[in-house]
Amino acid sequence: MRIHFITNGVFSTSIAGGDIHFLKMAEGAAAAGYEINYFGGHALAEVVRKLKVPGSVTSTDAQQMPGVDQSSLAGQWTMFGDFFKRYRRTMARLDLIKPDDFVYAVSDYWFDVLPVVRAACRKKMMVLHMEAPTLPEIVRRSRPDVDPARLASIHYWASQEYSLRRFIRCRKRVERQSVRASEPSAPDAPALHVFYLHPAMRSRLQRLGFQEDETTYVSYGLEVKASEAVPEQKKIYDVVWIGRVHRQKGIEDLLATLTYLTRRLQSFRAVFIGNVEEALRPRTEALGLAQNVDFSGFVSEEEKIRLFKASRLFLMPSRHEGSPRVIGEALICGVPVLAYDIPNYRPVFGDYVHYVPPFELNAFQQAAEREVLKMRQGENYLDRLNLKDFKGENSWETTQGKFVAALKKLESNRHPARVRFPDGP
Repeated sequence: MRIHFITNGVFSTSIAGGDIHFLKMAEGAAAAGYEINYFGGHALAEVVRKLKVPGSVTSTDAQQMPGVDQSSLAGQWTMFGDFFKRYRRTMARLDLIKPDDFVYAVSDYWFDVLPVVRAACRKKMMVLHMEAPTLPEIVRRSRPDVDPARLASIHYWASQEYSLRRFIRCRKRVERQSVRASEPSAPDAPALHVFYLHPAMRSRLQRLGFQEDETTYVSYGLEVKASEAVPEQKKIYDVVWIGRVHRQKGIEDLLATLTYLTRRLQSFRAVFIGNVEEALRPRTEALGLAQNVDFSGFVSEEEKIRLFKASRLFLMPSRHEGSPRVIGEALICGVPVLAYDIPNYRPVFGDYVHYVPPFELNAFQQAAEREVLKMRQGENYLDRLNLKDFKGENSWETTQGKFVAALKKLESNRHPARVRFPDGP
């Protein structure tokens, strides 16, 4: 029982949400007795070695790609070229994937999905992490994650649409061949499975023709056991924030809110987690926030949990998100969350988050002040909610369990192709 993870999108040793997700799925599968192999580059091999995750690596690049400016047109072309080279090397080594193996595309990009489609094995899987922007959203730049050059967004949209359609055609192609066949039987159709990370994606998959038993909703995954192992901390910070420095993340509103809270609250302090100091320290100093904002830099998982637990409120002023893990990380640490009421949040987080109308900065600032004051007085709205259920639904153990259950289902269900015989004697 061997699973091949096609991971051509890992080009740096600084891994993020989707990379963490597939590595956790690999850990869960290995614990269930499956043998793990990754198709990926030198960066992935270094991550596997450092994190000591199970599995071997089939190399798909000659060397690790040098760092590029992903926001520039030249940088995006460089990355595209590197992805294409990895894709070609993967296709050249597909003979390593045997008919009885599993193969899993860890993203919805063509360079991960097309090798899965072309592999000789019958048990094929892919994951849908986030909905790509639509073509009209790209043209009008009406979604905040669309960059000015638009190249990366067009690539994302086209890749996701093409990948999903090619993936389901694995089954439909065999069914069409079976209809035309004159033999009384035909080979089994590929057993397909799609994992999706947001409830709203279910209807799209159904429209494309995926059956109910071919899809599984899984969480983004949370380190629940690790968070419970860290004891409660003295509250040092009023606000905590973690994220990328990108206009999608609402950085301007975040800084404006911190400026507002500094004026309104005595001894106000905030902490930024992650490697954002170079980008944000000059801006906080220019706003007079140098004494109010600490930068943690890159920290371990345990230290990140400690910083969350030492804070009173997590601010989420993002303009667009999928199902962000950082909100869940704050919640399992018992930290209230304030966010703009954008569409993707409520189906995932419900009443665990406090919302204000989208992009009304004054309302966001006033709500942040109220939440901090309540927490200073010991009043936490999460105490009235059932966080135990939330933790259980979103723990890595639950997420890994769903992944392994889908593997066993693919193993046991043959999904025979539907066969019709020609008319006549």
